[in-house]
Amino acid sequence: MASSDGLVPRRPSYRLSVRRAVFVIGACALAACVAQVYAQDAVSDMQSTHTKLPPWARAENARALAARSGARLTSAAVNRTSIAGTNIDDTPQFNNDKPQVNELLSPQGVAIDPVERRLYVTDTARQSVFEETREGELRKVGSGFMVPQAVAVDGTGNVYVADSQAGVIYKVTPDGTQSTVGSGFYMPMSVALDGIGNVYAADPWNGFVARIAPDGTQTNLGSGYNSPVGVAVDGLGNVYVADTYNAVVYKIASDGTQTTVGSGFVAPMYVAADAAGNVFVTDTGTESVVRIDPTGSVTTIKSGLNVPIGLALDRDSKLYVVDSFSRKIIRIDAK
Repeated sequence: MASSDGLVPRRPSYRLSVRRAVFVIGACALAACVAQVYAQDAVSDMQSTHTKLPPWARAENARALAARSGARLTSAAVNRTSIAGTNIDDTPQFNNDKPQVNELLSPQGVAIDPVERRLYVTDTARQSVFEETREGELRKVGSGFMVPQAVAVDGTGNVYVADSQAGVIYKVTPDGTQSTVGSGFYMPMSVALDGIGNVYAADPWNGFVARIAPDGTQTNLGSGYNSPVGVAVDGLGNVYVADTYNAVVYKIASDGTQTTVGSGFVAPMYVAADAAGNVFVTDTGTESVVRIDPTGSVTTIKSGLNVPIGLALDRDSKLYVVDSFSRKIIRIDAK
């Protein structure tokens, strides 16, 4: 039974649930890697040694893959091929009469263009990032990644991608040019933007959250993390971090002060924040999405999901959640 604040109480299997949640993300990343290695006739070595470990436990393998030729993109234009179909669940976006055929194989991250309000999603199995057009098609806007885990979009149409297996944050401009804006990560699992051009990324393996300034300067934020996976920034410059193993959500104010804004989760993964001070969290351990209001009250707003991971919020308070094992993007009214 749910508690009065909307969360499912922790059971004795807490640690097992957390490990399961971390393994789930690892399995999704691993699926894309296996497909990639299979194409190079090397899948047997991957399967025999690493298939039961999350990616940040596979140090040697991850670094070996990241070092292979082509893993680090520089400034190459991409083929912006259109792919029919969309995975939008609930009411179709962009005034379509009905949803189209599901095409995504392994959706992980999602973002909403703050100006055009178009949806972007990463597909780790296809190693690409797609944009949903106004005609309801999925158009490829970035490719050649290893495991594109998370995505963010700025007001001028630049797309930022956290490639967890390559250890890099990439930028894709509207003309399709891809470049590296942040490196030196072990396994970045999320990416976020603020209003002045800073890029944020969380690295659970190294246990830090980084801010990358427009000039490329990188600064580590906060402290005491165990496994920070999700990161988000609100309109005031406050940074929110979902720390999966500590089972809490932290807030880092613009002056650097760090506080806990939500606890009692099982396996919080990704976060989003609105202009009213609400914070939204995917808790993979309870298969739900929760809201933390400015007073600290926590309420479950969607349950019964199948491994919810990435999420994004639009300016109409619509929340988009990647329900990864269902291969859907669920739209929720966050008001």
